[in-house]
Amino acid sequence: MTRNKFGAKKTWSNLINRQFDSKLEADRAEQLYIASLEGSITDLQFQKKFILSDKPKVSIIVDFAYKENGNQLYEDAKGVLMPDFRVKMAWFKAKYNHEIILYKGNRR
Repeated sequence: MTRNKFGAKKTWSNLINRQFDSKLEADRAEQLYIASLEGSITDLQFQKKFILSDKPKVSIIVDFAYKENGNQLYEDAKGVLMPDFRVKMAWFKAKYNHEIILYKGNRR
């Protein structure tokens, strides 16, 4: 398995049958997947892409999108929060009027 510059290892989930960019992301994906099977969340999507700007072309890929209690939520699993992602989060909030929840292990 390959590592990125922050030491994250790509991780395969047998439960979901797909690879994730880190163990943290895979663990959260499995939690959300189980919640979707139980019915406490709906419309679970992985790696949802949003266009922030057409010129120049700027986008953000959010790890998870789902509905909970009728509310649309967007969530990203991050071990290290880089300045460029902070900027994209603010841009996302301004354009789409939604916050991105940061998942860092046991605390959201």
